[in-house]
Amino acid sequence: MKKSQKGFTIIEVALVLAIGALIFLVVFLAVPALQRNARNDARKRDISSVVEAIASFSSNNTTSELTLGTGNDSAINAKTGKGVGSDGSGTALGDYIDTLSKNTTAVNLSAYNGNETIPSSMYKSNENSKMPDKITVVTGAQCNGTNKLEQGSARSAAVVGGVETASGAVPYCSSAN
Repeated sequence: MKKSQKGFTIIEVALVLAIGALIFLVVFLAVPALQRNARNDARKRDISSVVEAIASFSSNNTTSELTLGTGNDSAINAKTGKGVGSDGSGTALGDYIDTLSKNTTAVNLSAYNGNETIPSSMYKSNENSKMPDKITVVTGAQCNGTNKLEQGSARSAAVVGGVETASGAVPYCSSAN
């Protein structure tokens, strides 16, 4: 009489576990990168929205200076896209910005100060954070690549935000002329 054994050998079980671990590792490494790319795409769309708002503001207000809102000249509420106290009259940049993504908490306005390097304070609310969450509109400047500023015309503006990389946040600049 012949005995037959049913079941798996230890090598077969180890091989299946190794393949499962490899699949899990690939997914574990890919998901954070995909999430980071999605957040960066949203940040770039926010920057494009601000650039478009500046173009609309400039064409409708040929003699007005760029401001964010009637009640506050330093920040725009990122959830509503409006300057604090903005009355909807079309005299502030906040009147031209639609709602921004949840990745942007504020839009600030500053004048070009002659520095060509973009400090992290222009795109991060907290210096220790890896997440860029702020956009700064720099009047009188234009972008020189995605990470440098240079002198622009009086009606030009550079829109500075940030994007995430594996090693931290880096600036992302787009000119609005």
